[in-house]
Parts: sequence; C-alpha cells; structure tokens
Amino acid sequence: MDGLKLVVASAFANIAGLLFPIKNDIFGLVLLFSVNFVLGMLADVCNNRQWSFRKAFCFFRDTAIYFVMVTSIFMLGHLKGEDAAAMHCVSFMIYVAIYFYGTNILRNARMITDERSTLFRVLDFLYYIMSLRIVERSGNLKKYFSYENSQKGSV
Repeated sequence: MDGLKLVVASAFANIAGLLFPIKNDIFGLVLLFSVNFVLGMLADVCNNRQWSFRKAFCFFRDTAIYFVMVTSIFMLGHLKGEDAAAMHCVSFMIYVAIYFYGTNILRNARMITDERSTLFRVLDFLYYIMSLRIVERSGNLKKYFSYENSQKGSV
C-alpha cells in the first residue's frame, strides 16, 4: 500500500512540475469556474428554481473535460519542444473560457440583483456588451451562429 502511495505521489509531482508554467492559468480557470458555479447556484435559489445534482454533475464533468484539454494541449506542445506555441494555444483557450463563462456569470449576477438597483444596470450593460448584441455584425460570428443553429436543428 505504501508503494502505491509513493507511485501516485511521484506521478502527481511530475505532472505538477510539468504544468508549472501554466499554474496561473489553471488557478484562473479554477477561480472562473468556481464563481460561475456559485453564482449559478445562487441564481437558481434566488429565482425559486430547483437546484439539481444533475446540473452540478454536468458542470463538474464539463469543467474536468476543459482542464484535461488545456493541460493536454500544453503537455503535447511541451513534449514537441514548442513551449511558446503551446502557451499561446493555452492562452487562447483561457480567453475563450473567460468570454463564455464571463457572459454566463454576468447573466447569473443579473438574475440575483434587484432590477431597480444601480448594480443591475451595470451588470445589464456589461452583459449587453459581452453577449455580442453590439458586435453581431461580424461576418464570422454570424457564420458561427448559423452553423450552430443548423447543427442543433439536424440533431
């Protein structure tokens, strides 16, 4: 049993050492996902919706998949000797997560606050900007949304 503990601890230490260059990115993702989870749970409670374990499980599953993708991309880039390219790819993935989860965080925060408060107006304005209502005219964005809608319709 002690041998197994030693092997697991050694493997964990090696992986942690390999991921050291992106430790701040990993910490940022943990913070982002935690805030999203807490505000989502509060939004459900404040709006008299039933909080479900299924929804929480899906969140943790999706979060784990995202962490595996980010760490795998970095590790593969590192093993190929292309650390700079791997860091750029990880940074891009982090910014994408910040955008989409940030939009969800703003939506949930709006649902929690009183509609007559100044904070609601600030959050509503930020949500308006982040949800792309202002920059919908981008050709690539329209193509993405039409592709996304066509995929949903074909399933």
